[in-house]
Amino acid sequence: MEFRQLRYFVAVAEEGNIGRAAEKLHISQPPISRQIQALEYELGAPLFNRTPKGVTLTEAGRTFLQDAQRVLAHASLAVDRTRAAHAGEIGQLDVAFFGSPVYLAVPVALRAFQRALPETEISLTRMGKQEQINALRDGRIHIGFARFYPVEPDITVEKVADERLFAAIPQDLALASGSEVTMADVATLPLVLFPSGDRPSFADAVLAAFAEMAITPPVHSTAVDTTAGLALTASGKRCSIVPESVAALRFPTLRFLPIADCPIRAQIACAYSSERKAPILEHFLNCLHSISLDPGKFATQRDTDSVFEIEKKGI
Repeated sequence: MEFRQLRYFVAVAEEGNIGRAAEKLHISQPPISRQIQALEYELGAPLFNRTPKGVTLTEAGRTFLQDAQRVLAHASLAVDRTRAAHAGEIGQLDVAFFGSPVYLAVPVALRAFQRALPETEISLTRMGKQEQINALRDGRIHIGFARFYPVEPDITVEKVADERLFAAIPQDLALASGSEVTMADVATLPLVLFPSGDRPSFADAVLAAFAEMAITPPVHSTAVDTTAGLALTASGKRCSIVPESVAALRFPTLRFLPIADCPIRAQIACAYSSERKAPILEHFLNCLHSISLDPGKFATQRDTDSVFEIEKKGI
């Protein structure tokens, strides 16, 4: 049985006449008649009653018509989905992240992409930066997000946002009572850095900012990640420096104050293979380039609204 036979059969059944079906299909009548006869022979049952005015379906023909229409509809859907997958309009986008970009930039970008292409699926995995680079080369992920990446000849790194830096200070300390602090103020408390692990990192950027100001802060420790760093900061008379998206979080016993004279901003970057650009990645990059991931866009209502509520309101 061939798809051609099914198409001919359905056309004749819908038209009730072989001549009109031939016109609809833009072919002559004899091929249709031969293929329907071959189909009836294979099925072992007549599908049509021949009349002087055309044809009518037999009981077997009415039953077969329903299934034939479903088969052709599924075949058409398969073609459409295959073309959509080739164009990157469906399928799965595999994303990795490291560190605090997951608090704002990553979910906002993925939400915009999902709204633009709702039939796509998204996989999100935490990976260290070197692991991301290896996964990009192997084709296990399409794109990664972090703050700093090492320079690699086959990996494209794009900056997607810049964030102001804030000081995280236990709320029972006098330094937390103001509306802002300076780099010198921050250096009066033992500093908790994060993250540990792959270099370059956010911890390196923080130390570079102090060096630019000719200030040497007392470093208490380096935590494995943002959450651990904030927990350690909240547990004693210490402070840490965090990006603006982290300052938008509610963390028990901590206040987040802008650093008035901080000489740097914390970038958020994405990385993808320069050689492996799947169509779905191209769609995601177009979407990413069309939106703003500036945390200042969300700052005005961060005390009352969630990230997604703010984004929905278009602030």
